[in-house]
Amino acid sequence: MKNMWTLSLALVCGLSLSACNEGTELTQQYSDTNEFTLASSAMVDGGKLPITYTCDGESINPPFNWSGAPEATQSYALIMHHNAPDGIHWYWTMYNIDRDATQINSGETLGLLGSNSVNDINEYAPPCSKGPGVKSYTYTLYALSEPVNLSNDLAELTVSNNHAKVDRDTLLAAMKNITLDSAELTVSYERDGQSSKQRTEKRPKPAPFIQPDLSKHIDSARCTTIQQSVSDAGFDKNVDVICDETYAYIASSTYPDHEMMTGITGTNEQIPVPAEGYAAPIKLEPKKADTLTTIDAAVGVAVNGVPIYDYSSQGELDVSQYDAKHDTLVLGQLDNCGGHSGRGDDYHYHVSPTCMIDTMKNQESDAIIGWAYDGYPLYGDKNPDGSAIAQGDLDVCNGQEDDEFGYRYQTSATPPYIIQCLVGEVDTSKLPRVAPLSGDTQGIRADLRPPAGGVENLTHTVSKDGSRTMRYSYQGEDYFTTYTPSKQGDSCYDFKQKTISNGGKVEEGTFCRNSDQAKAEPAKNLATEKEDRPKSEPKRKQNVLTPLVTVNSTNPNISGEHHFKLEAWADNWFAAYVGENLLIEDSVSITTERSFNAERVIFSEDYPIQLNLIIKDFKQNDSGLEYIGARNQQMGDGGFIMQVTDIDTNEVVSVTDSSWKCEVLHRAPLNKLCEQESNPVAGEGYCTFMSKEAPNNWLKADFDDSSWVNATEHDTASVGPKDGYNEITWNENAQIIWGDDLETVNTLICRATIEQPESQQK
Repeated sequence: MKNMWTLSLALVCGLSLSACNEGTELTQQYSDTNEFTLASSAMVDGGKLPITYTCDGESINPPFNWSGAPEATQSYALIMHHNAPDGIHWYWTMYNIDRDATQINSGETLGLLGSNSVNDINEYAPPCSKGPGVKSYTYTLYALSEPVNLSNDLAELTVSNNHAKVDRDTLLAAMKNITLDSAELTVSYERDGQSSKQRTEKRPKPAPFIQPDLSKHIDSARCTTIQQSVSDAGFDKNVDVICDETYAYIASSTYPDHEMMTGITGTNEQIPVPAEGYAAPIKLEPKKADTLTTIDAAVGVAVNGVPIYDYSSQGELDVSQYDAKHDTLVLGQLDNCGGHSGRGDDYHYHVSPTCMIDTMKNQESDAIIGWAYDGYPLYGDKNPDGSAIAQGDLDVCNGQEDDEFGYRYQTSATPPYIIQCLVGEVDTSKLPRVAPLSGDTQGIRADLRPPAGGVENLTHTVSKDGSRTMRYSYQGEDYFTTYTPSKQGDSCYDFKQKTISNGGKVEEGTFCRNSDQAKAEPAKNLATEKEDRPKSEPKRKQNVLTPLVTVNSTNPNISGEHHFKLEAWADNWFAAYVGENLLIEDSVSITTERSFNAERVIFSEDYPIQLNLIIKDFKQNDSGLEYIGARNQQMGDGGFIMQVTDIDTNEVVSVTDSSWKCEVLHRAPLNKLCEQESNPVAGEGYCTFMSKEAPNNWLKADFDDSSWVNATEHDTASVGPKDGYNEITWNENAQIIWGDDLETVNTLICRATIEQPESQQK
């Protein structure tokens, strides 16, 4: 790949309308000393852009990898553009990509997203040309001497949801003096007549799993073949195969009937937990695709219902180059059976499932041991006729042509060991993912990491009472994780653990596999017995919408001659006080998924009323993130609105607005790049946080809050209020308030004094 510094410098200088003398020294220092290259496992420079990455396909960005960046590189930026007759169109801008990054996977975002020229939204815009002919698209990766620091004097930045819209020109101008080197890759694409109609619908996000309709089974020859492969292996008692017109769904709990976890040294301290309802869709009519597909998730399923992944431990891999640094087998992460438990406590295989094969009724070479999502079968280390597979017979996906099925995958003793990529057409939006465990409000299972040097003597046992236990030792000390079925609901489990990642503390919690299992108890740290919510907070069954109920205050310390009605809506939780006396707590736990809720309470009091609030957004731990380790890992956003009505006069006497004085008690992450971390650790790297205690006397009427900042008003478009918000008729002056940032501010305390209206004063 040629060095692109001269071209990019000229372009930046032309756009910025300023001299580029400051950047010349950097150019001379690095332009001749590095071979900075940009490549992709899905396409080559000068080749064609696969349809997958256009609006005619899956509308996702392609994967890239790079090497040879200057040693002084501290950050990267990536821009995709097209030189059109009416000017430059850009489709993808990313900046402040971590300096240690060497690849980006298909559909992945690194760093921060800028806008595109198609819809002016901070997202990847897939090429979707309206005109005829071949179009060329260039991807340029910039190695920068420091992260991009955008300032308003570069361009007028518009803000939506607290995110600046950074266009291509703005980004290029911001990089003009910090670009060390750049590399590019150019591809072309021509839309055919059938696909020339522009698509406006976004590609659907991957579903947690597909639940087939058991009442609508459709028989077919290929469906029978897939059913037979499961029954011939002897797994039909625990694995169902249900077919419709397009797919055969191999349904199971993903929990195998063989030993697990034995032999692992590089443990991530996760333990296999059943995933009832998992259904893997296998195409009934497979067809070769124009491009290969790699997936940062399962690529298929074994005949015992256990998902199959590629060999890699991190993201989508480069199928053209084996990477030992991410080889799960080499890293000691796999058990003697070829599998392990992933970040979601889900068991799956990364290499040949040897223990499963040992339990199969049919163990000959012609036994199908699994199915890829594209519909092609998986066999063992030999050809179906028993002959050895010669070196070079298997392609890059670890498969070869087959007389019966058209194509087949194989396992192998050498990398890539098992299915590495899919050769057939596959709709990645329909692929299943094991639903993560919910209810981990304290993050006791959210930040588990393989300890340095590995563990010893790891064993996994299943007891008659249904409990499962994993034990191991590290540096002379014993650790464990054990769980038993919980009385709180199906697919819920009571956990107790002592992990290396969490400093050897004994911790407990109740977690549920399915998102609709709501009554999970928040995790407890038995060493401190401290919870991140008020002790008296009541619970409500998750995802059950109840009508707004008016309750009367039961606090005897709140009383007076005037009668009031307080109405409030919170994302996610609040408590209101009259002075130092608790008036109402949100009846929905902050730990409940979708804990948006409205409350109404009647109380009596005399003017003036000192009204105090504690308002919180859910966070798993001090990183400020939620869904940690899952694909939807994110910063949550909050919001709160309230109004108080004097019932005696039917006059609204107080509303939330910017006049309220607020103090932020918890803000995280302090750098939003934490959201993109594959292994976010609270207090480390980008995931730093601010946390402090509330002043001891802040509830008192005479507390001096003059140093506190005024609340920030946020519109409904930014907050997106849901369940319960529309059950209240809001006064036109009532505003949704929060801190200055909906995402990073997690806990606030706010105060206001309600004075008697002039209309009531004598």
